[in-house]
Amino acid sequence: MRQLIPALLLLTLLVPAAAAVEAPVTRAQFVSALWTWAGALPAAGTQPFSDVPENAPWEPAVCWAHDLGLIQGTGGLLFTPDRPITREEAAILLRRYAASLGRDTSFPELARCNDYEDISPWADDSLYWAAGTGLMDWSEGGRLDPQGTLTQAQLSGILTRFSQ
Repeated sequence: MRQLIPALLLLTLLVPAAAAVEAPVTRAQFVSALWTWAGALPAAGTQPFSDVPENAPWEPAVCWAHDLGLIQGTGGLLFTPDRPITREEAAILLRRYAASLGRDTSFPELARCNDYEDISPWADDSLYWAAGTGLMDWSEGGRLDPQGTLTQAQLSGILTRFSQ
């Protein structure tokens, strides 16, 4: 029984960590991660969204992303920071940021995905670009899963590949 106690303790410590890696990334977390990756540059403009509290830890990231034209909000002066970011939203932000860095944002011809009808018209080029450049992995069954959300582990992989 004494040998089992350390194993159970280790298991209880690892389960929350594993769950955190699989937790969906919110819109505020995604923008914050991109901002941090970019060097946490200060923003020149003011905060444009009514649902971004002043002095929130991710407020500078939201201002930076808005100043660069990466984000436009979800309508009605809202950013909806706590909502999980969709794969197509993440692809748009990544492509816009790549363009601001002067990177090539054209995309190679891809085989049509099995869920192309689920991609929003405003996101199709960006989602195909993110998949075609290898930033985002395809989902099972040849799907881009545009309405799916990103996990912390997927975000980490995306930023690692974006660095290359």
